[in-house]
Amino acid sequence: MSTETAKAPGAFTIVLATSFGVFLGALDSSIVNVSLYTMTTSLGVDIVAIQWIVLSYLLVITSIMPLMGKFGDRYGKTKIFQVGMIIFIIGSFLCAISPDLLFLISSRVFQAIGASMMTANGLALVTYFTTPENRGRAIGMTSVILAAALGLGPALGGILSQYYGWPSIFLVNIPIGIVGLIIVHKIVPATKKVEETKFDTIGASLFFLFLFSFIYFVSVAITVDLFTNLILIAIIISSFTLFIIRERDFSSPIIPTKVLANRRISTSILSALLAYMAIMPVAFLLPFYLQEALGFNQSTTGLFLIAHPVAISVAGPIAGFISERIQARIQTVVGLTIQVSGLLLISLVMPDIILMIIGIIIMGFGLSLFTVANGNFIMTSAPKEYMGVVSALTNLARTTGFSTAIALVTSVFTFLFLLNNPTNATSGPLFVEAYTLSIQYAIWVFTIFVVIAAIISAFRGLSPAEEEREANGRLTEETMLERTPTHIE
Repeated sequence: MSTETAKAPGAFTIVLATSFGVFLGALDSSIVNVSLYTMTTSLGVDIVAIQWIVLSYLLVITSIMPLMGKFGDRYGKTKIFQVGMIIFIIGSFLCAISPDLLFLISSRVFQAIGASMMTANGLALVTYFTTPENRGRAIGMTSVILAAALGLGPALGGILSQYYGWPSIFLVNIPIGIVGLIIVHKIVPATKKVEETKFDTIGASLFFLFLFSFIYFVSVAITVDLFTNLILIAIIISSFTLFIIRERDFSSPIIPTKVLANRRISTSILSALLAYMAIMPVAFLLPFYLQEALGFNQSTTGLFLIAHPVAISVAGPIAGFISERIQARIQTVVGLTIQVSGLLLISLVMPDIILMIIGIIIMGFGLSLFTVANGNFIMTSAPKEYMGVVSALTNLARTTGFSTAIALVTSVFTFLFLLNNPTNATSGPLFVEAYTLSIQYAIWVFTIFVVIAAIISAFRGLSPAEEEREANGRLTEETMLERTPTHIE
């Protein structure tokens, strides 16, 4: 079925159809967090090893996402989205039957390939089938689904793993994925393919090498020797340099240099990366804190963390409505300012559970305001023929932020905990106090990223649609002035 012969469905029908894939891809980046403590015991490993269950997924989904966005532009966004759902379903089954950590990490890698195909093309499909008049609301609804998945993950994961064992957090993907696959096949038409003569295999390989090396370096920098770090840094710099040179000269680049050079897109992606990084001390460390220091069980921990998706779900439609009416730089700065307020409140009131929940709600509300306006701004600024690539880059900011932040926050927390726990206490008041102080300080460190994101957003400029609205507004005002009679007495 082609877009030329079939009537395109409405914007919100597309959002509903693609929501299954978007939901699952995001869900599995967060559903394991609350179960990590249980997995360390079940698999007989420590926190440094167990983080690779999360990192392997985020590292792969991040590294190949631009490539999957390019595949969507080249071979059809709907087709790549559907293939991704199939791979994801198979990967989820393999995760559930994993007998040890190595098999589980390998299965997560396979699962991440499918998730990357869905995530890279989900927002692109929504943008493809919407107009500037309804795109903000559609992206707002997509953001609600995305945020709901990220926030619901810990709650759902806690309940499932406590009562049915940790493999159940992967088995739940299978029926949802099958239903979603059928709906996408029935509802979403094929998209027009971008005709290109060559595929940039070298460019794709260089970009994968750059991202993979960068995230891996952040993850292991403090645990490996200086020589290994220097080699990784050399690979990161050389692969990125060669990638830029390759993309500049190649006729059909993976990421066109005009997209990278577009200040609207590049600054928005950077600010998104920083904003997403800042929530990881809450999303990654708090489940450990609640269970190890405060004695919560998994299901209670998950229910505590559900405050985040509830806040985003409420804010998403409102943010989408607002983003169609005011400049993105205003809404993004306001959203990031609210996010900072929430983060600081969480850190200052620990371990008061009620006030921490209020802080999480404030943080989620601010992040939602920012995310919707930022996503609408990026996709409205994207050239039509590169929507898949730009959609992938938008999601790349989220997954790169999460993956680098997990590695960073683990390192920061470990360092701070050693400083605050000189007696190496493993329980009791001193242990809880050291745990609390270490997370507080980690949140303060990561809040700096949001402040930088707000500064960047304040100077982002206007999107083409905003410029057009301003131009039309000036013309209307000038026309009214011309038609107003001037009385001279």
